[in-house]
Amino acid sequence: VSQFNRIVQARRQPGSAFKPFVYLSSLDKFAPTTMLSNQPQTYIIDGKSWEPRNFESVTQYTVSLRDALKMSYNQATVDLAMKTGLDHIIEITSRFQFSTSIKPYPSLALGAFEVIPLELARSYCVFAADGMQPYPLSLKGVIDEKGETLQQKHLQIRRLIAPAKAYIMNFMLQSVVTEGTARSLQDKGVFWPVAGKTGTTNDFRDAWFVGYTPDILALVWVGFDNGDPIHATGSSAALPIWADLMNAIPQYISEDGFKIPAGVEKRTVCAVTGLLAIEKACPEQIDEYFLAQNVPVELCPLHRKSGLSDLFKGVKKLFNGN
Repeated sequence: VSQFNRIVQARRQPGSAFKPFVYLSSLDKFAPTTMLSNQPQTYIIDGKSWEPRNFESVTQYTVSLRDALKMSYNQATVDLAMKTGLDHIIEITSRFQFSTSIKPYPSLALGAFEVIPLELARSYCVFAADGMQPYPLSLKGVIDEKGETLQQKHLQIRRLIAPAKAYIMNFMLQSVVTEGTARSLQDKGVFWPVAGKTGTTNDFRDAWFVGYTPDILALVWVGFDNGDPIHATGSSAALPIWADLMNAIPQYISEDGFKIPAGVEKRTVCAVTGLLAIEKACPEQIDEYFLAQNVPVELCPLHRKSGLSDLFKGVKKLFNGN
């Protein structure tokens, strides 16, 4: 039996499983409705060109920040990283105490560096725990045969991000499960509130799924120690294992959702522009959550004319008595 403990000793690229930390870093500037470029772009790194590609071809060349995370679009994520600032992402990420040094290259947005799986799981705990980071314990205490406690360890926690930011991340990562790359969870009997993120690395060497509820978090990694390709994605390889685990421990699962803290506000926006929806004018309207300082104030300009046109027609009808 191997003595190699992968959860604490392995160093693997997280791929798209790192993306939530890019999106978290952007929340000081941007909102879930901020529009990003999802078009091919070329970046120069150390004199060499690099052009990130989406996993699948897309027809949407402008997408909202939440949709980019939901569908794990590489091109839009790198666009967000460049607009947020690579140094800022590194500064925010350093608070999570990853032991790996992260370099300011655009590819960091796609998780092109190594992490220890337990560190990644601990970092996702911050979202689940309303912004608090716990220090994982493998042994809580030692009790003798008489039931007396010989040694007791206490959970150490510290606040890492504001509860409002944690909720925005939870809201976006829930859409990964309900509408995005992890939506197959619903076909596997998972119907309670879950947030999470899939991850797949280049050449299919690593497959990840990190999923959590307000009560429990689990990380699944699938791969070979020697780095051989597994020819599978996070959705197809890691996610089913996570679902089997959760279905096996229903006593630990709560159907309660993530609670909305102070500092978060809900608005109805136009799905096309991400700006405040005009009633009966914007054809597709959705509810989004915002940090209080990032609430949109501008009405959707795309459908403003049709909204005014309907208003004038109503006024004309009123005065004509028809």
